[in-house]
Amino acid sequence: MKRFIAMLGCAVLLAAIPPVAMAQGTKTVKGSVTAVGPSSITVKVGEKDMTFAVDAKTQVVAPGGSTKTREAKAEGKPGPMLTDVVQTGQNVEVSYHEQGMHAATVRRIVTAPPPASPAAAAAPKAQSTTGVVSAISGSSLTIKGKDGETTFAVDSKTTVSGSGVGTAGRKISEAGEKPTISSLVHEGDTVTVTSHDMNGTKTASLVRIMRKKM
Repeated sequence: MKRFIAMLGCAVLLAAIPPVAMAQGTKTVKGSVTAVGPSSITVKVGEKDMTFAVDAKTQVVAPGGSTKTREAKAEGKPGPMLTDVVQTGQNVEVSYHEQGMHAATVRRIVTAPPPASPAAAAAPKAQSTTGVVSAISGSSLTIKGKDGETTFAVDSKTTVSGSGVGTAGRKISEAGEKPTISSLVHEGDTVTVTSHDMNGTKTASLVRIMRKKM
């Protein structure tokens, strides 16, 4: 009974020590691992390399560390080697004791990938459709393909390409008029339309004339 009381008193004494006093003498740095081995780890902190001693008392915290621990114990080992969970080039946070430069904790820092830009996330996916022009106007183009008819919206940004388009455009310009899609593409032409879905409307960005109506 006396022995139990003495042990309990010791436990109370340790618990009563303020956290600041317990952590006294420990410093923390962050950097990139430049070298790692079974008994040491070197971290580039700012412009200098700092080497820390590691041993069985060093706590290593890293993603996948628990899995490595289970695998090591299954093989009869006390735990994974530091080199099993920390590699050169990775970022870490090291809490260490200045005396002996002993690493108390090595925590791997995982950097999250940068979020996709709103513009990239919102960019509509392009689709291509081939068919024969069945109707055309200044604001729309309808083609008939193997899956039926499809209508596309056209605007000032819609580009027309294909054999003879450049010559036809120059002739229209020389006549004092402005080339439009309806002056370059005609019913019966076989075309491939590259389009984007804009708020539920298929908008043509490119109309490529594959074959003119004979």
